[in-house]
Amino acid sequence: MLTHRSRRDGAAPDADSAQVYRDMVLYTFATEIRAGFFIAYYRNFAIPSIARTLASRGETAARPMKRSYDTGIVIHELIVNGFDSERGQKMLDLLRRVHQGVPGSGEDFLYPLMTLLVIPLRWIDAHGWRQLTDGERDAALEFYTELGVRMGLDPVPATYAEAAAFMDDYESRNLAASPEGAELLNATAAALAVRLPGPLKSKTTAVIALLMDKPEIVPALGLKPAPAWLRRVFHALLKVRAIITRALPVSSRPSFTPGTSGSSVYPDGYKLEDLGPRSTR
Repeated sequence: MLTHRSRRDGAAPDADSAQVYRDMVLYTFATEIRAGFFIAYYRNFAIPSIARTLASRGETAARPMKRSYDTGIVIHELIVNGFDSERGQKMLDLLRRVHQGVPGSGEDFLYPLMTLLVIPLRWIDAHGWRQLTDGERDAALEFYTELGVRMGLDPVPATYAEAAAFMDDYESRNLAASPEGAELLNATAAALAVRLPGPLKSKTTAVIALLMDKPEIVPALGLKPAPAWLRRVFHALLKVRAIITRALPVSSRPSFTPGTSGSSVYPDGYKLEDLGPRSTR
């Protein structure tokens, strides 16, 4: 593992890219990246073609909590264990089985992958307790580039700028509201509600609207924009959080440990065989 000091200031000079990104996700920017992953997850519902595909397969609506947690667990398993580990290979095999026979163009498959790269890094840029280093940005890019190659996606953006440009262009051409997108969002809002403080649990959709970094995403999800005063309060709270976090030591506890889960879906932990839709197990 990287030292505590290097986690605060950036990657150690001799750290490889997989370790740099692992450290970002588990320690340095654990909260920011988790928020980015949530935003990326909901972002797919704002693309009608993707929303229709997800709705037609039934898993997201039938078992929204499990679908949400499984998505996060699979990506964390790959980050923590690496692509070539036994657990990593099982996760790659699961991803290939889940996507086998799914309709869509190459860019339809590339888009969700790029949201996992770009959105968390943009969230850090906007709300993180410090700025990303070039090495950290490159490490994140390398992870998702390699994941795309192993999933058979071609071509995969070669730079972070290309990845961000692809995502923005794809959204400019495809963002729109759809009945399927609204249905999926309503079904999965409970997955976020369980993580919110008590007073906010009944305001989950308002929180989702606040989290979106582009105003055009909100109506595409079938949501009402948050009022300006609430957005100001929200961003002020994020600034306070960043200031407080900057003054504290980086946690020595990883944000994710393979096989464990604090959720009601897997209260006693999970086995890799538990993950994914029933049809793939």
